[in-house]
Amino acid sequence: MKNEQIQEVRSSGMLLIMGLVGLSLAIVATPWNRQFQDSRVEVALQKAEIVGYQVVQIYREASKSSLPDDKKSRVPASISSSDSAFPADLRSTGTMGTDPWGAPFRYRILSADKSGNVRILVWSTGPNQKAETADLDNEEAVIAGQPSYAGDDIGVLLSMTHN
Repeated sequence: MKNEQIQEVRSSGMLLIMGLVGLSLAIVATPWNRQFQDSRVEVALQKAEIVGYQVVQIYREASKSSLPDDKKSRVPASISSSDSAFPADLRSTGTMGTDPWGAPFRYRILSADKSGNVRILVWSTGPNQKAETADLDNEEAVIAGQPSYAGDDIGVLLSMTHN
């Protein structure tokens, strides 16, 4: 009889053990999950920079004039050689590549002048894949400096010479 009493498992003891196991898992899992998310954010920022450089390279190739500089050549009268450096039909917004969460990076060329300086904004919509920062896609909205990202959106603002 005494052996049966010793081996008896009480529900209160089992609840205490399960609570301790759950608490220890929460303590261990929270920093691990945060570290995992932080590493994805770092990868997203690094990839955003790479995408930015790629977009500028593509923009540079697309903006190269195919018109000869020879003044005797035949070109439409509406196009001057100074206008051909940055054609108006190049898109200043778009998507390219994928972020760590599987959504495409978005980009917006903020400014490109004839001296070769290009400012470009590249951002990710983050884990929830919803654009929460207003006016990033809006080509009419002026973005002077680094935007304040809302929600879980992240991105980089790059400024480079595109020559």
